[in-house]
This record gives sequence, C-alpha cells and structure tokens, in this order.
Amino acid sequence: MKHLLLLLAATSALAEHAAWTHLQKLPVTQIGLQRVELDPALLDASATALGDLRLVNPAGEERPFVILTPQQPQRHSEAAAGFNQRLEGTVSRFEFQASGGKMLNAVSFRVAGYDFIKAATLEGSLDGMNWQPLAENTLLCRQTGFEKTTLRFAEAAWRHFRLTLDDQRSKPVVIEGATLHGGSDEAPSVAQAATILSREEQNGSTRLRIGLGAANLPLATLRLKTPESVFQRQSRAGGITGYFFRLQHEGRSVEDVELKLNHSHGSRELDLIIENGDNPPLKIEGVEVTRHVLPLVFQADVAGEWRLFAGNPQASAPSYDLAKMADELRRAPSTLVKAGEVAANPAFRAEAALPATGEAGEVRLDTRGWQWRREIAPSEKGLRIFRVVLDDHALTYASASSSDLRVIAGDGVLVRHLMQRNGGTTLATADFQPHPEEKRPKTSRWRFKLPMAGLPVKALRLKTSSTLFERSLTAYEMEEDRRTGRMVPRQLGYVFWKSTPDAAQPEIRIELTQRPRGDEILLETDNGDNPALQLSSAQWEKPVVSLLFEANGGARPLHLLYGNANAVAPQYDIQLVQSRFEKAVHVATQLGDVEVLEAMKPQAESHSGSPWLWAALVLVVGGLLWVVAKLLPKVESAK
Repeated sequence: MKHLLLLLAATSALAEHAAWTHLQKLPVTQIGLQRVELDPALLDASATALGDLRLVNPAGEERPFVILTPQQPQRHSEAAAGFNQRLEGTVSRFEFQASGGKMLNAVSFRVAGYDFIKAATLEGSLDGMNWQPLAENTLLCRQTGFEKTTLRFAEAAWRHFRLTLDDQRSKPVVIEGATLHGGSDEAPSVAQAATILSREEQNGSTRLRIGLGAANLPLATLRLKTPESVFQRQSRAGGITGYFFRLQHEGRSVEDVELKLNHSHGSRELDLIIENGDNPPLKIEGVEVTRHVLPLVFQADVAGEWRLFAGNPQASAPSYDLAKMADELRRAPSTLVKAGEVAANPAFRAEAALPATGEAGEVRLDTRGWQWRREIAPSEKGLRIFRVVLDDHALTYASASSSDLRVIAGDGVLVRHLMQRNGGTTLATADFQPHPEEKRPKTSRWRFKLPMAGLPVKALRLKTSSTLFERSLTAYEMEEDRRTGRMVPRQLGYVFWKSTPDAAQPEIRIELTQRPRGDEILLETDNGDNPALQLSSAQWEKPVVSLLFEANGGARPLHLLYGNANAVAPQYDIQLVQSRFEKAVHVATQLGDVEVLEAMKPQAESHSGSPWLWAALVLVVGGLLWVVAKLLPKVESAK
C-alpha cells in the first residue's frame, strides 16, 4: 500500500510539472542535509538560467533548496618582514621573513619601475640555515600590457626567503616590499569539454567560436593552447578582457595564457577574440576550459526517490528562506547524492509551457493592398508557439522595416506575432564567374549573381587558393544615372585583403554597406604587376529574420502576408510579454508557394502628365495672352 501511495504521489508530481521539459532522479538513502552537484546536462536544460529548477520529494511536494554559487576562498596574506636588498657583483639579493606558523605558497613583489626582465631564483628555509629552491629558471618582468611579479611554490610553513635577480644584461631594479600568500585563490573547478567550432581572421583580429556543449555553465577559466614561443595579445571572452603572453629570455620562460572568466555563461557557445594588431595570427592548437562546481543543497525529511525538474521558460525563480542560510550550509556537513541521468519529462505537455497572455477575441484584417501570400505549414498540431523564418522572396519583397508582415488564420483572422531580427546570419553559395575588361588587363573582375534582385545580403565571403598577395577589393553594381542615362557604378563594399605563407588568410568577408538593387554584383581588384588573384569559392551572408506567434496548428489554415507599401507596423500587446515568447519552446514551420493577391502596379514610363493637366495649362496660357492683349495700346491704322 505504501509503494502504491508513493507511485500515485510521483505521478501527481509529474502531472503538476507538465510544463517542465526535463527531470533528474535523486536517490536519497537517509534523511538530513543533502548535496547534489548540478550536472551540465541539467544546467543546459534550464530555460531561465536555473530560475526554473524545482525540487519534489517522494510524496510529490515541492521542497526548498539553495544553490551554492562559487565563492572565492579566504586566502591568507601577510606583509613580508625584514625586507633587505643588497648588490653582489652582477646579481641583486633580497632577503625577507614570514611571521611564522602559516602555510605559504606564493609571494608577490612590489617592483618599482617599468620595462624590465629579470632572471629570478627564489629559495626558502624553515630555520634560516637549510635552504631549498622554491622557484628556479623563472623570470620577473613587466612589459606594456602584462607583468609577472608573483612567484608560486610548494606550500609549506616557510619562514625565511631569499630572492636572487641576474643584473648582467640590465640595471638592477628596486623592490619596495613583498606580500606572502597561503591557501587557494580559486573556487573549486573541473575540466569542461570545449571545441573550436570555427576560426575567422578579420581586421587584425582572430575570432574563435568555442563550443561548450551546454548552456548556463559557471565558467572558471579559459586557457589557450599554442606552440608560439614569444607573443603578447590582448584578448576578450564572455565580457572579460586580459592578455595572453609568453616570453623567453636567456633560456628561461614566463607565460600567462589563461583568462579568468568567473561568470555564468548563458549560451552553449563562447566567442574568444584575440587582437593581433600588425602581427601574424597565432597558431592555435586548441583551448582548455574549466567550470566551477555548482552544488545544490536541501534538507531531506524522508528517504526515497526525489526529483529535480528543469526546463520551464515561464517559471519564475523561487524565493526560499533557505537561501538566507547559504553561508552556514556551505560549511555544514552533508551527504553527497549520486544523481541519475538527466532525462526528458515523460509528462511534459507543450501547451502547459505556453505563455499566458490573457488575450481573447478575434480581429479581422482587410487584405486589400497586400501583394503576396504564403501558406504556413506547421510541423506539429495543437496549440503551440510557432516560428516562421523568412526566405529569399519574403526578405526581398517585404518592406525594409518589415512593417507589412502579417500572419492570418482562416479567412482573415489576424494572428499577433513578434518580430525577431537578432537571429544572426545564414550562408548560401554565391554563383560567380570571371568578368575581365579588355581595357584594364591588370584588373581582375568577377560577376556575382544574386538569387533574387534586391535581396538584402549583409556580406560576401570569399575564399582564395592564392597564398601570397595584398589586394584592395571593391564590390559594386551598375545602375542608370537618371540625369544622364549613363550606367554608373554604385559602391556596395570595400575590403583590404593580405595573406602570406606565415600568416595565411585564405578567407575574407566584405560587408555590404548598402542593399543591392539589382541581381548582379561586380567585384574587382587591381593586381598591379602581380599574378591575378584567384577566387575558389564564395558565399552570401544573409540575415535571419523570423516571426513568433501562438496558434492552434491544424485547426485553420495559416498564411503570411507581405508586400504592402502603405502598411504601418502593428502594435501588439503581446510585446509586453515578449521575453516569455522568446523563452518558450518554438515549433518550426515551412512557407508554401508564392500566391499573388494583387499585382504590382507598374510605374508610368512617360512623364508627360495627365491630359487634364495639359488642358488646364492651355486655358491658363490662353487667359494670360488675352490679358496681355488687353493691356497693350491700340495702334490706329494710317488713313
């Protein structure tokens, strides 16, 4: 009977959490304080950056919990005592002491001045008589953009220290003092699988797109793997800016190729941008990423199978009193729960996760004035949040501001939608062929054919098989000058492209600053006295524009309308809950064939004007001539 009651309770809990997409089972073997380390798969399933997590006990009751966010440990620091410096020939020696009794593992020096590189040796002693090397064959340095003035060593209760700097090749430096440290300066972390998805060289910088495998990860560090021996690069990732550097000097080496991120990253991808300036791009073999351990702590009042739910975009973050005890719980003893695999919630219902808008009633749209109609075919039936992505025809013939886009159901019932313009870009193969000009044999020209005239492409991406070149490329289209009737170029984009065997750049992106009007783009470059630049392939970069709307798929036909120059952008109340729509699970759709609702009115070729206008002009001119004739003096005829 007891097992039956637990089964009924678990079934009830699943039904009450039908809006959550995933769950994880937590087998609790004894009552008391429990701790479970959140799985990256569960973090990835969360739709609101962990605000949608819910914990349910075996009886189906929601229970409070607290997530212990990473906290920097308290580190011991003390000023070095008895700091003494003396010169001995070509070396500088510094001696100092610790207060004693503390475990130490690092020392930071306060060095006066800039632009120095010093070979350094650090020794330590427990009694001031027997010395042991702590850091050998290392460097202390400070250069523009980076410095290394901290030395780390094996932790022990060191009492006496001795630092030796080599002054053979540079003048001595002044060290004003030192600070000794003990303990860890980082929260616990573990390795996180990371792969480089793509690499792009543009405008003197290297952009790496790094796949993390999951979202909402509490990232700790990012380390660059490169065989380069000497370099210095400013870098940024996840809003954190720092320097990667490696320096070799007289057989010694010092480096810092790690960025400390220490933030929760909401995306599955991380962009790393390395500024190269005038230097060749670095050879990069990979990256290493670590993440903080993220424990969830709760008080189990009963043993059995607990459940942790995640993946409800409409759920708000709970406010539990337990959160006020986070510091105490961090130090309290707890039992580690070996959680099961993160799995799909078998009771999940898509309609349960829809945003509540409170809208009722129907509004009909007068479709007169719209030129194009496309059927929207949803991939699922039932009440859902659907997403329709505009294709080339819709991108081209909808107004530039997309103010004429409308979604209708049935025979004209307006379906309120939300516009998404920040969907990034998509790539499509660009067809091109050489288009030489006889009068300019040193100029390479290519003709690119757009899929559709006026398609709003954002950029043109090029690849070359040439390995040594330096060129300026101009993209333009030819159009008629209305004043002269001549064909003149209209510049669309410009880029400088350089590639060498040591700093190969086989790809380039030309941003198009203006929207093309025709279906043909020309690209040219002056080769000078060099071999002609060879293009191997090209791609168009197109914007991704999509609409989100709630509808009952399969109940009534859905259509997309566009092509009305007089349409004003709609103002829908659902914009007030836009974030809820964007967080919801979206169902894909497909656009059907193009239907013509109202043919486009051709513009008049003649500028002769209306016949009524000409008639009015004749009357006006005639009236003016009659008035002039009346005002002129009469001439008497000679008798």
